[in-house]
Amino acid sequence: MENRRMSAALMDVRFSKNDEQVVPFPLAGQVSTVRRCASELENIHGDAALQYWKSECRRLAERLKTLGCTQEAITQQVMAFQTEVQVEMMRRYSDRLAAEA
Repeated sequence: MENRRMSAALMDVRFSKNDEQVVPFPLAGQVSTVRRCASELENIHGDAALQYWKSECRRLAERLKTLGCTQEAITQQVMAFQTEVQVEMMRRYSDRLAAEA
């Protein structure tokens, strides 16, 4: 009897005829990555900071591309991530100022 119920349940499974799409967790919501980048950027300056930032953003964009994201989605994700890193850097700076006061 159990086998019949399982078979009926399996027969009821419907698979999408549309292509499946992976929806990655938003880069801007990856707090540990945002904090890691902000921390790195606090400790390097000039060309080294620019090169680090470019390579990090390219790496994240490539990861999204591998998952099948469109170029538009990748651009939006990377831009939102960049904003979150800047906000994190401002927060860290404010915290340091408050601690010194």
